[in-house]
Amino acid sequence: MTTMTTGNIEYNKHIDHYFKQVKSGHIVASKEVKQLVAYLKEKLHDEKELIHIDHEEIDRAIKAIERYFPFRLLPWQKFITAFVVGMTYKKDSSLVFNEFFLMMGRGAGKNGFIAALSFYLISRQKIRNYDVAIVATSEKQAKTSFMDVWEALDSHWRKLEKKFRRTLKVIGFKKTRSKLEYFTNNAKTKDGLRPGCIIFDEVHAYEDEENIKVFTSALGKVPRARRFYITTDGNIRGGFLDQMKEEAKMVLNGEIKGSRLFPFICKLDEPEEVHDFSKWEKANPSIMYFPHLKLEMETEYRNMEHRKSAKLEFMTKRMNIPSQDAYDLVAEWEKIMASTKQSFPVFKGSSCIGSIDYSDTQDFTVVGLYFKLGKKKYFKQHTFINHKSLLLNNYKVDIDQAIERGLVTIIREETNKPEYLVQWFLDQAKVHDIKFITADMYRINYLREEFEKAGFDQFVIARSGSRTHTQLQPIVEDLFAYENVVFDENDFMMRWYTNNVYIKRDSKGNITYEKIEPRLRKTDGFFAFLHALQHDAELEDSQPMTMDRIKKMFKSFSV
Repeated sequence: MTTMTTGNIEYNKHIDHYFKQVKSGHIVASKEVKQLVAYLKEKLHDEKELIHIDHEEIDRAIKAIERYFPFRLLPWQKFITAFVVGMTYKKDSSLVFNEFFLMMGRGAGKNGFIAALSFYLISRQKIRNYDVAIVATSEKQAKTSFMDVWEALDSHWRKLEKKFRRTLKVIGFKKTRSKLEYFTNNAKTKDGLRPGCIIFDEVHAYEDEENIKVFTSALGKVPRARRFYITTDGNIRGGFLDQMKEEAKMVLNGEIKGSRLFPFICKLDEPEEVHDFSKWEKANPSIMYFPHLKLEMETEYRNMEHRKSAKLEFMTKRMNIPSQDAYDLVAEWEKIMASTKQSFPVFKGSSCIGSIDYSDTQDFTVVGLYFKLGKKKYFKQHTFINHKSLLLNNYKVDIDQAIERGLVTIIREETNKPEYLVQWFLDQAKVHDIKFITADMYRINYLREEFEKAGFDQFVIARSGSRTHTQLQPIVEDLFAYENVVFDENDFMMRWYTNNVYIKRDSKGNITYEKIEPRLRKTDGFFAFLHALQHDAELEDSQPMTMDRIKKMFKSFSV
């Protein structure tokens, strides 16, 4: 149960204020921020969580920041500060949130805010040797928040020189022996780090997670370790930022349980909202407090009409809507969710098409059954994962939960032997009439022999590539748009697979379905669905097992 104070305060005055402002519409918030509010309320209300809120520490941090920095914290900044400094679990005093992903439009003041939090963490937090490292891909960017702290101290140096020591490289707080430093992404001195907190600035510039892992591997040597990722959106697709956005989406959608990630994502909900100035606050939570910023953004907006490069920059950096030319998803998330919220009929004895996506013998393999009834297309899958793949990669999906739900089987052998796939289809053939099995030509010859031994002699090649995908794309688009594609109920693996696919277009308008990020995202389930979909015309309507059908069957037996 959450610790609460008396009076009208439900959680904390800064948290309550922000919640109410978002609910009333006084703060115009993005869909993701609204999801965050709902997620946090649920977490704070959950009696199993046993969360303690330290109101005094929150007020102390805000007071110290506003005393020494040349600005007063805005509502969104006070709101986040409360979760950074004043939220712990009663059972072990660990932080409720130890990772903070802050994505907002350029000019919102995120660097000044992170500088203020850095000041608090090395001094007022009172943890000894709690070092803070600011990391960026360039020295200029890495120094930005560091110099904000340096200048804040400089304005009060006569009062603070006995408590702090500083150079243009290091700022230290004498009493706790904590220090603030900045590093570039390729810094050679990072091996000796013992940080309490690492701040990654403008993470859109990171092409992968490798350098980030080098820095974060140093965490854990002092208590209450924290990570901050602050950024606008960027133009690198499939990089670390896209991984963070995907993980944040799954946390907010409730697909990752027990996460300690706090995702604060400010962006337009739709690209068309850029033409409504009142919606800009969704992407920049500070715009209503900075008239000069709003004026500059209005000037940039007018330039968009005549300058394509200005439009791309404005949409990406100011509104956090990347170029749609670079990133065209198969379907909106709401439509993908709808595909697993519909009831899946009991197709006992019904005809169907078997489907396999088998790209690598030591990775993921998906098998599935495809049914159709009227306009609706039904697909249920099962995933086999080679144990080696889990040793090498940390996939952004809850594999343990998928195993519990019967969606995934782990194969603890050198390869994903065809025998496992054959057995799955043999089990399904006891219940369904499998007309034939389709698989990509790349693997069909490898699989054919084992399947033929088991009696599956109808193997059909599934085509792939630009020509096939271009023909299928309008069908897939309509199926999702009108919610006529149905995956097995609550199959979050199929949601994950589908959401990991984007549409790549060439200059002639042809398309291919591609994987958003090659290593940590998987698309096997979606491609298994495509393999079957292209043979839709060869399948008659599947008949679900209904009470009327059962009665008719008994009547036919009695005649």
